[in-house]
Amino acid sequence: MGLSIYFFLFNLFLIGHGYTEKSLGLLTSAMAIGNLAGAIPIGKLAQRFGLRPMLLSCFSLIIVASSARAVLLSFAWQISLAFIAGVALSAWAICLSPAVAQLTEERQRPFAFSLVFSLGIGVGALGGLVGSRLPGWLAIHHMLSHVLQPEQSVLLLSCCIVAIGVWPVTRLTFTRAKLPERDKPLISPFMLRFLPAIAIWSMVTGSFSPFATVYLAQHLHMSLPQIGNAFSISQFAQVAAVLAAPLLFRRLGIVSGIVSTQVISGLLLVALAATSHPLGATAAYVGFTAFQWMNEPGLYSLLMNMVPAEQRGGASACNSVVMSSSQAIAATLAGGAFVRYGYPSSLRGIAAIALVAATLFWRMRIQPELGPAPEPHIALN
Repeated sequence: MGLSIYFFLFNLFLIGHGYTEKSLGLLTSAMAIGNLAGAIPIGKLAQRFGLRPMLLSCFSLIIVASSARAVLLSFAWQISLAFIAGVALSAWAICLSPAVAQLTEERQRPFAFSLVFSLGIGVGALGGLVGSRLPGWLAIHHMLSHVLQPEQSVLLLSCCIVAIGVWPVTRLTFTRAKLPERDKPLISPFMLRFLPAIAIWSMVTGSFSPFATVYLAQHLHMSLPQIGNAFSISQFAQVAAVLAAPLLFRRLGIVSGIVSTQVISGLLLVALAATSHPLGATAAYVGFTAFQWMNEPGLYSLLMNMVPAEQRGGASACNSVVMSSSQAIAATLAGGAFVRYGYPSSLRGIAAIALVAATLFWRMRIQPELGPAPEPHIALN
């Protein structure tokens, strides 16, 4: 809830203080680089000390870094703090998959990931509504206006909401995973095919999503409440899509289900590029985000199913490194492309990358040596 409010409002807050899509792209890249830099060390620390200490560290560091970003507005501070925030969030990304995998069996895993993602997205929908309206409410009632701008007050309040999450984290209990055997390589034939595919797909997720609210404000000239409505509608659509994902994977198999969502996501980006009408663009944006998130349970289930239990932490760390690297590159390139070429041409280019990613995942479907079981057994029975 706290981070949903924060990330909904933060880029718009920076735009109001002279930042552009290009500078926002550099900040997004700095966060992705921080995520990359923290991935391998955090994976090793999580294996050594356990999942709960790393999650507590994640909460503490993201609260401090995010609070500072709301106050220290110079570019030098922003890019440094974005890097630190990326390091903090890498702990969440790395610990999430092994935590869910530890608490579930293989056939339960797609539904478990769907439940985790849909809960986060559903709360995020509420965060968009709150984040789009609370600054105006504070301004009308002159709350804290003599100390902070309304947007700054909301950003700091959202960090306080994040702090509440520390208590339930302290209640979690996990068993220690045994260390991987030294004669078993962490990079398997499956990982050699999975990592390039996820790298290309991460170029898609890292290109447009960080700029979505800016796109709605700058390109479509929508007001903050309208952006909040579009954001919240997209969140509810994502919840529905993620909850429906296990049905898709049961019917098509995990790999085929992933491919279908990626192809549809690419087509919706083409539709988004073809319209400048706020209603039509909002519909295409909602559809794109829904299908983008629909494949997340499949991606994480596929990864966790295809590696031994003792190697899941290392596989999750490798996955995070590759995703962060791709997203850092994508955010930098996309920020410059949106400024230089405009949104329509850039969105068509992102759509082409989505189709390339779908092709790479489709090739995994016809490779029988990727894992111990053919695809129908990877999906829910």
